[in-house]
Amino acid sequence: MSEVHVNANEVKPSKAGKVAEAIAERFPNAKVEVKTNKWNRERVWVRINREDYRELMKFIKALDGNAHYSIGIEQDFGEELGFLSHLVIHYEDSPAVSLIVDVRTPKDDPVIPDVSDIFPIALQFEREGMEMVGVDFENAPDKRRLFLPDDFPEGIYPLRLDDKGIPEEMVHNAGHPYKIGGAKK
Repeated sequence: MSEVHVNANEVKPSKAGKVAEAIAERFPNAKVEVKTNKWNRERVWVRINREDYRELMKFIKALDGNAHYSIGIEQDFGEELGFLSHLVIHYEDSPAVSLIVDVRTPKDDPVIPDVSDIFPIALQFEREGMEMVGVDFENAPDKRRLFLPDDFPEGIYPLRLDDKGIPEEMVHNAGHPYKIGGAKK
């Protein structure tokens, strides 16, 4: 059963607390928390398994038809690859609800469902995740590279922390004033 953790000093649930409760009720296996940042702004954090990820994103869109998908960020957690999506909902009456969705996949089966049919802007962030850490966004309508050149080697992912990351012999300075490996003499 999912638990919702909210701020201890709250008497009645805030807008973020209500969103967290709705998500936790619909997705009992999710970890849902409301956290307050250093500026005293609440954020809803949702850790969801990849099998429920698409359904959660549909649910968020149903909660607010004007939900705004802000950014997606790929990560290498060692044994898992992750993808964080930041969304803003219920922004028509301030403050909006800031929502972070965390979905992960094992490195030996790096597949996460595509959500670009729900949030079209997500596709550019999914494409970045595909080329930078090697997550396959299942059924994504466009899997072309976004940043890396077409002749970049297959199976090498610049942000991976394991043996599929960039090997030392491929690292180039690209004219950066701070030399990799120390100053040039």
